[in-house]
Amino acid sequence: MSSMNLATYQQLTADAKVLERDSRGVKVWLLPDDRIMKLFRVKRALSSARIYPYNLRFARNARNLNRRGIAAPNIRQIFYCSEISRHGVIYDLLKGESFYELLPGAADETLFRIFAGFLVGLHEKGIYFRSVHPGNVLLRPDASMGLIDIQDMRFLPWPLPQSLRARNFRHLFNSDAQSLAMREFGFDRFVDLYLEVLPRDLRYRTKLKAKIMSFDNAWVRRKN
Repeated sequence: MSSMNLATYQQLTADAKVLERDSRGVKVWLLPDDRIMKLFRVKRALSSARIYPYNLRFARNARNLNRRGIAAPNIRQIFYCSEISRHGVIYDLLKGESFYELLPGAADETLFRIFAGFLVGLHEKGIYFRSVHPGNVLLRPDASMGLIDIQDMRFLPWPLPQSLRARNFRHLFNSDAQSLAMREFGFDRFVDLYLEVLPRDLRYRTKLKAKIMSFDNAWVRRKN
């Protein structure tokens, strides 16, 4: 990981476009050369991110995804800028449209079926993407799929167990704005699409569905 001084940071972002920000400042920049700069802030005094920063996790996950045949950002630089107290990563823009952009205009269930099939593929490859939601999954120009915002993942050497598969559905439907189209489509309808392409026998799929459906309307219970 390299060190970046404030002058270099300001030079890189002088003509950049803000893609995401919160009350603490900019989180994601689109640089003039079509690269992305993503910044990470350590949120708590006692945090594992002080030992293993999120930008290093992001870069590691990108490498692991590529090894497993999933398109992910091509990392160009990993850095820390002490003047702004941010770890960061610069990567090539991963071209494509997010399912958050695509799903609201879907004429039928085709895009939902594609999304469900991709989720099955992740799970079968042992990939547990905690931040899975339509805004972080891209449909690329060549019709392949890609992932962004990938700092929070786990990789297992075998397909995910049923407990993690079921929990991932809760993440998928729990992101308020990002998951709206998914909830409007229907939790049970999407689960059925997932199970249709899951390469398991009926007994396995029946047991898994029961576990997944225990999270149905979890976002409603969480708010009440």
